Amino acid sequence: MTRLTRQAGFSLVTAIFLLVVVAVLVVYMTNLRVVQQTTLVYGVQGARALQAARSGIEWGIQRAIVGSNCAGSTTFSPTVPPLDTFSIEVRCQSSQHTEGPPAATITTYRLESIASSGSYGSLDYVQRRIVATVSDNPP
Repeated sequence: MTRLTRQAGFSLVTAIFLLVVVAVLVVYMTNLRVVQQTTLVYGVQGARALQAARSGIEWGIQRAIVGSNCAGSTTFSPTVPPLDTFSIEVRCQSSQHTEGPPAATITTYRLESIASSGSYGSLDYVQRRIVATVSDNPP
């Protein structure tokens, strides 16, 4: 006579264990994807802020050198997307120096551009600041 033994429930425990392990892996991979996507978006927004600050510096240089207009602080609003979402503040200070024989007066401009987007304290806030010093050609 052969005796049959029943192993009822053993395969059920194994199946539940495998389902839990697969579910944990899916949740982990989904979370990793969301974190990577968010990091990428923040990086792109930071690069846009840097380009917006650079455009503010170039705008300030053009106003200072070509237009001889060095206002203390002005706001520059780009009209090209996606930079149109940024608020750009350009600050300018000028000073004059006299150099060597024959005496030549050179005007030096210190420009600062601050580009920001979003509201401070929120996750979508980004800001970049660039400082540049330029001078006009000696006469």
